[in-house]
Amino acid sequence: MGTANLEAKNPNGLLKSFLGKILQVFAMTRFPIGSKVRCAIERLRGVNIGKNVFIGGGNVLDRVRPDLITIEDDVSISGGVYILTHSNPTAPLRNILGPESHIIKPVHIKKGAWIAINVVIMPGVTIGENAIVSAGSVVVKDVKPNTIVGVMPARFMKEIK
Repeated sequence: MGTANLEAKNPNGLLKSFLGKILQVFAMTRFPIGSKVRCAIERLRGVNIGKNVFIGGGNVLDRVRPDLITIEDDVSISGGVYILTHSNPTAPLRNILGPESHIIKPVHIKKGAWIAINVVIMPGVTIGENAIVSAGSVVVKDVKPNTIVGVMPARFMKEIK
């Protein structure tokens, strides 16, 4: 069944979902359209984005529930980043793992954070103010303010002074 049961079923919701997916293609392109244009497109999709935000190319901000993503002021998100607000395993896996395997939770990236290239941020995670998530990390739990996390899954590396 995948994510089909998460998507809208009324005509207005379907149209909004369709347009959001078209906008997503433009937002995630690696072509040099500029961060301001990417931010504008993501805002149209429903992502809450503050001021002075940089979003690089090739990012995927959740395709089903972009409205659950908040990116505060002065955040920098490099390329190839995935931000997920939902996890919806197949029906056979839900039967094995139980209903708690179906997750829909917001992601919040606080002021001044820097998300390096090829990071995956899972549902329900908050990245603290001025935190750095190093390249290639998978973030499965909250990141404290003024810290650097890295590796898979992301773990504490050191505090920023």
